[in-house]
Amino acid sequence: MALAIITGASSGIGAEFARQLAGRGVDEFWFVARRGERMVSLGEELGVKYKVIEADLATRDGIDKVLGALRDERPSVKYFISAAGFGDFGGFDEITPECVEKMIDLNVKASVTLTHAVIPFMERGGRIITLGSGSAFTPLPYFNVYAAGKAFILHYTKALNYEIKKYGLRATCFCPGWVHTEFIGKAVENGGSSTPKASALKPLLNCKKVVRGCVRAANRGKAMYVTGKFTKLQHILYRLAPHGLLSKVWLC
Repeated sequence: MALAIITGASSGIGAEFARQLAGRGVDEFWFVARRGERMVSLGEELGVKYKVIEADLATRDGIDKVLGALRDERPSVKYFISAAGFGDFGGFDEITPECVEKMIDLNVKASVTLTHAVIPFMERGGRIITLGSGSAFTPLPYFNVYAAGKAFILHYTKALNYEIKKYGLRATCFCPGWVHTEFIGKAVENGGSSTPKASALKPLLNCKKVVRGCVRAANRGKAMYVTGKFTKLQHILYRLAPHGLLSKVWLC
């Protein structure tokens, strides 16, 4: 029986990973997110065995719920998908300290903590997928905490991939551009003076298509999967162009 643990499973990219993996032979899931009803609906939609862990991973209590389930059940894990996260636009003087702390705790701390906790339970041939972003390639004014967190996740995942090869495991950082999910609406909802309009965040990538590509890349053992023409160009320019120039282009 192949088991996948997915954080951020209640919507968007996390839920789509569940749909893609259910079509590739995974027959048991642990769904981890704050919205329990949505995860129940997802499990019923897929018609698979599932466990719902209703937890806010930006908190220590939320992380401990997952750690406790791992200790109690000691599962054999085929896939770990770390897709929980959020981003808020705004200058350093617009975003509250609480929001900054929550972004770091969820996007970085929770991802690393849970990845390290899951690895001892992974079977040989297992795959870890972390959610990076095209923003990992560019210093982004007014989105700096989110983008810096994704740069951290990118480097962390690529280094982790090297470390875990000897155990027959691989880790892939998924770096898409703007994907058509509820993430964008939430990122701009605070509406500060430096917040772009949702319509400016394009082109929007098809969630189903990009997640399908990421699953294929992970199964091939790729350390990074970049998708979207604009994001691929970002990745190339990151290695060639001055980062100050890239930031100015972002602000245009």
